Amino acid sequence: MKFLPYLVVVALVSMGAAGAPQHASSDKPLDRRPPVKELPRTHHRIVFQGKPLYYWGGHFYHQSGGMYVSITIPIGAIVPTLPGGFVTIGTGPERYYYYAGAYYRPASAGYVVVEKPAATPLVLPAEEATGKIIVYPAGGQSSEQTGRDRYECHLWATDETGFDPTTASSDPNLKDDYRRATSACLEARDYVVK
Repeated sequence: MKFLPYLVVVALVSMGAAGAPQHASSDKPLDRRPPVKELPRTHHRIVFQGKPLYYWGGHFYHQSGGMYVSITIPIGAIVPTLPGGFVTIGTGPERYYYYAGAYYRPASAGYVVVEKPAATPLVLPAEEATGKIIVYPAGGQSSEQTGRDRYECHLWATDETGFDPTTASSDPNLKDDYRRATSACLEARDYVVK
């Protein structure tokens, strides 16, 4: 019986009865996480459509039954910051940001979640196009530090190889070089990469 409250929360969320905004679209991965009792102190509380939501590490949550329950990405929600490891796509006024299946554009109070742009590059970040790069923080790095290191290694690998996974004009023959360069950079920072 100790699992009953958890099952009730999961059932309510899957039926949409918990009152959280449900905004899944067919091209968006549904990256739901198990309910948690607490979020890290670095989470952000936001209000979307008059309801409080919580944002941390690129994921959205709402409270239900004393738990924080992961929800689908709410299009139109504004977050104050982007998680470490996001990728910039495009330049100038056409620039947007990508992280974990969500697309963001700059907004006056931070970044607004937007639908997948029509002109999405053919090649997204290497881990999306060729299979996810698995990174283990062997040195005990925090998730924030890991995100920063991944982003800095992405920039270095792009400069080193000439391959930019965020642009469709990159030579796909350099993709493996980019992946090896990213792995080498992360390994030098005390990560295990597979």
